[in-house]
Amino acid sequence: RVTHGRLAFGSMAETTRRAGAAEAAFRGRKPADALQDACAALAQDLAPIDDIRSEADYRSDVAARLLEQFVRVTTAKR
Repeated sequence: RVTHGRLAFGSMAETTRRAGAAEAAFRGRKPADALQDACAALAQDLAPIDDIRSEADYRSDVAARLLEQFVRVTTAKR
């Protein structure tokens, strides 16, 4: 179970942003059980920008996929 943690995403806005709602979705739960809620919460936390490097929709998709990969890698049985 997650007791504490911090999530932050860069390249979403002018500065790096914390993802407080996603952090709260994990708190007190097993990461795999909270993942879907945490990914949905990213929409509350992040307001990605469009620029010449990528579009906002792409940035949102990548943020959720990175969160999924982070949970998968950090909770993998060794």
